[in-house]
Amino acid sequence: MSEVLTSQARSGKCVLLVLEEKSSRVVEVLLAAVPPTRLLAGKVLGIGLTVFLQASLAVVVALVLGYAFYAWVYAAAGSMASRQDQVQALAFPLGLPVIFGYLISVATATSGNPSLFFHVLAYLPLTAPFAMPVLVGLGAVSWWQFAVSAVISVICTVGVARAAGRVHRRAILQTGRRVRLREVLAR
Repeated sequence: MSEVLTSQARSGKCVLLVLEEKSSRVVEVLLAAVPPTRLLAGKVLGIGLTVFLQASLAVVVALVLGYAFYAWVYAAAGSMASRQDQVQALAFPLGLPVIFGYLISVATATSGNPSLFFHVLAYLPLTAPFAMPVLVGLGAVSWWQFAVSAVISVICTVGVARAAGRVHRRAILQTGRRVRLREVLAR
């Protein structure tokens, strides 16, 4: 299937399968070998399992990419701190996109009506791990749109990893005070 099916579309798919069997008279052959309840259960379980696997794959990919992106960002921030109390000051602004992405994703999932703004958030690496799975669950994107979002996230994660490596290399040996990002990037 080219798109992940929503619950309504799954139900519609079951209806189409049953109607197709009835119209082609295939159902008579199938019923000779399989009881009607098992035949229907197979359709329902098969379609449900397919959708569950597709949605699970989307969530796993989004979580892995999101974790990788934020792990590099937080690692770079950690190398700029020289004391434990500085970590909180560095971590707070980095957590704001996570909180924003989560809250707007919950609101959109609840409403079931993603806005254009939410669609844009699904392509930004800071919010894509939250927004894209919601769009997949709502059936509002196709497989290629999910793939584009994943590729953008991978490219940006590689860029963030390179920048984090530079920050780490330049800031890790400086102690006694918090290293400013401008200082690290200016060298």
